[in-house]
Amino acid sequence: METLIFKILISSGLLIVFYHLFLEKERTFKFNRIFLLSTLIFAYIIPFIPFNSPFKTIGKPNLLIGDAVLEFQPSTVNNPATEVNWIQFLLIGYLVISLFFLMKFIYSIFRLLLLKGEKRNYKNQKMLIINQNYAPFSFLETIYLSRKYLVDQQIDERIFLHEKCHVIEKHSIDILFVEFLKICSWFNPALFFYKKAMMTNHEFLADQYVLQNNYDLQNYQHLILKEITVSQNYNLTQQFNFNNTKKRFIMMTSKNSKFTGIKKFALLPILAILFVFFTEKIDAQTETSAKPDLTSPENEKQDVISFEKKKVTKSEKEIIRFSKRTSDESAFKNDTIKKKQSQDAAAPVSAPSKFKGILPQFPNGINAFRTLIQSNFDTSIFKGEIGIQKTTIYTNIDENGKMTDIVAEGPNELFNREAERVVKLISAEHIWTPATEDGKAVKYRFKLPLTMQFAK
Repeated sequence: METLIFKILISSGLLIVFYHLFLEKERTFKFNRIFLLSTLIFAYIIPFIPFNSPFKTIGKPNLLIGDAVLEFQPSTVNNPATEVNWIQFLLIGYLVISLFFLMKFIYSIFRLLLLKGEKRNYKNQKMLIINQNYAPFSFLETIYLSRKYLVDQQIDERIFLHEKCHVIEKHSIDILFVEFLKICSWFNPALFFYKKAMMTNHEFLADQYVLQNNYDLQNYQHLILKEITVSQNYNLTQQFNFNNTKKRFIMMTSKNSKFTGIKKFALLPILAILFVFFTEKIDAQTETSAKPDLTSPENEKQDVISFEKKKVTKSEKEIIRFSKRTSDESAFKNDTIKKKQSQDAAAPVSAPSKFKGILPQFPNGINAFRTLIQSNFDTSIFKGEIGIQKTTIYTNIDENGKMTDIVAEGPNELFNREAERVVKLISAEHIWTPATEDGKAVKYRFKLPLTMQFAK
């Protein structure tokens, strides 16, 4: 999820910067509108686009997940403190802020719908003549005009043409689209700049539409200046007195630069770079798949875990210890976890003979836990590693079934951090059935070895 958000933020940010650097001052208003809409859509869908890479993947590491080891730890605390779950906290915060923007959006729509006035049809255009002293504005298919703008029951044709342009070209749809994205991704600062750029470009288009009908430029500019101070508080509308007056006046008299065409084509390499780096990669073919070599001496024999339960009188707690024995029959398995799905489906390991309770249970069994680790582990972060890398995940499964005190120990710090990240991600979304003894939930220590084999 973090990667998807990062790609969206970077893509939308780069594309809006490109617009301000190369296209904002050009009189290619229709092209600019298409650019703003299409690049914003592109930024949001590019992380989901599958891309068949023409390059071979060499030496993709293979993640191997060993057997779980459990250590009994009787709890001396009857009501353990609830651990702060930061992922859930952030999710709640995201939903609260999204709800705020949703309510704000709905409120803005209702404010427009509740406006009362005289309905008119002027030159086949729906209009609502209102009593409030608002500057002229339009929304969807309707032009809203304060009664004070009627002179002898007539409407200034320049104002009408300006707002009509917004209606016939459906500029409100662009703004509604950005507002929808703000509800879902309010954390994206590029949306603010996209909305402002869209609204400014809409005004350029409307001004151009008026002047193409042979109205005097200076008189039209004077009309705009008169309306600057009139209040307008509808953020979903296209208003006649949009306050970017200086830019509007400049664009009314400016001309395209001789590099306009080149600037348009400059977009292509930007899109190509984003497409190559930010799409969802699907390797065309794999040259090697870095599986453990069963014939190598370091993999001929592996440790097999057995259980031994010993009472420690000094601390008055029982610990399940594990002794290791070496067996040729227990050679290190080099396939993915799918080949082990038939084993230990109900519990991590068999209960030791002296332990009378019930071991902790992961939803759908320990192999479901292994599968989640396998599917969420990002092997692409490893660059230049060779041979075998190992780490061991340690965590407590408390009386409530939550995984706490998650830590990974091994010689490769990058491997450790990625293992911790994945297990913390799983722990935020899944609750174990805690271990029980004598009908009471007890804490258990959980240990899981991980091994990665890299191409040599």
